[in-house]
Amino acid sequence: MITLNEIKKFCPTAFANFPLKSLTTFKIGGNADFVAYPQSITELQDLLKFINKNKIEFFVLGNGSNVLASDKGYNGIIISTKKLTGIEKLSPCRISVLSGTAMSTVVRYACEHGLSGIEWSTGIPGTIGGAVIMNAGAYGGQISNVIESVTFIQNGEIKTLPKSQLFFEYRHSLFTNEKNCVIINAILKLKKDSAEDVALRVRDYTIRRASNQNVGYASAGSVFKRTNSVPPAKLIEDCGLKGLRIGDAIVSPVHSGFIVNLGKATANQVVALIHKIKESVYEKFKIKLECEIIFLRSKDEDF
Repeated sequence: MITLNEIKKFCPTAFANFPLKSLTTFKIGGNADFVAYPQSITELQDLLKFINKNKIEFFVLGNGSNVLASDKGYNGIIISTKKLTGIEKLSPCRISVLSGTAMSTVVRYACEHGLSGIEWSTGIPGTIGGAVIMNAGAYGGQISNVIESVTFIQNGEIKTLPKSQLFFEYRHSLFTNEKNCVIINAILKLKKDSAEDVALRVRDYTIRRASNQNVGYASAGSVFKRTNSVPPAKLIEDCGLKGLRIGDAIVSPVHSGFIVNLGKATANQVVALIHKIKESVYEKFKIKLECEIIFLRSKDEDF
């Protein structure tokens, strides 16, 4: 059994028995054995070498904005990228963004420097690393549209792959199911535009998002992927499920594609709601909904 002091040799900013609910926007989850905050690429590499050598389970977490954590917690190490932040200008339209950088920071940088192509992500609470993993998108845009390349650590080795080798699809990338890859940074290729025009589009997206996605409670965003031309929220609403509640987990009355935490929701209550939604939508429309949120749990747990 590893100890906190062993982890601190490689990553000094680390904690034991850490509440997962404080690491996710859903505000749900038990405690993780350990959480580590690498503050440099070297620390991250050293920590991963230690993890691999000792065959320790690990999970990489950015802002935890599309994650549902188990009530039982996590047996292993959570690697938080929140300290790995920063944007470097490479050329007039190319920027390098460290994986833990918030999407809101990227949008703000683009506004200030008159760079277009990322406005659609306004209001997305995740990090660039998380956006790459799930090929985040909104309003017809997606992160893969502006990716040039991604640098990551795999089995202790630093690698860089161009967009063409990252297998981007709808809400999917090379990294979606590749648990041994930890993203370091992404190079974005944007387009030059006037700062005023970029700011106007950002303002427009901000208003649009606030009008239909300001659910007022903790959530993990859209629960389900779009599987056809009809948005999951419409299917859910047409099944009469808007406002359906199990414990403190409820289908948002504002946006039925969201499940929100009224205060004391558990992961099991959210999962029960997800199952009910899936069953109802399939029974009425013969459509199988697929979850967009990620389930954070130990490998031997099924919830």
